[in-house]
Amino acid sequence: MWREYLSYVGTAIAVLNGVLAFAIAMLPMRRSVARLRLAVAALALGALAIGAVFYARHQGRVQTEQQQTERRDIRERLETLVLEGRALLNQIKDPNRELPSRPADEWAQRVEVFLKDRLGERFIPKFRKEITDLYGDPNVTAARLAYWRAVRNRVVNLEMIGAEFPAL
Repeated sequence: MWREYLSYVGTAIAVLNGVLAFAIAMLPMRRSVARLRLAVAALALGALAIGAVFYARHQGRVQTEQQQTERRDIRERLETLVLEGRALLNQIKDPNRELPSRPADEWAQRVEVFLKDRLGERFIPKFRKEITDLYGDPNVTAARLAYWRAVRNRVVNLEMIGAEFPAL
């Protein structure tokens, strides 16, 4: 939090430096020792102000890089989860394979935990949201259709959430 105010330190020091310069100009010439001390203090404050500005800019760049890295990590994780969901859809669609009800439930729980931990609670309803039948239903047996729709809805919603984190 204090780093947010660091950018104002340079400005405050510059104002103080101006006041010191004014004070130096107002002192009579016979007070040369006091003028010298104030000039040294003004130079030190000027150097401090320049340092504070450079430090604030550096902190801003570091924070931007951290945010970009975090966004990239989130995007990559979302893409991995979408691929897992698509694999589950293919497995559900195949009538010769066992219905992956437990893996599908575990996948949905992992996604919800990830969304809650990394993006916040507000993304969980987006993930669970039902979508319309615009996407159609493939040739899936009636016993598997409910699971297929549930996983399909979540995969589509996860893709929409991923679209909120475009590649940098």
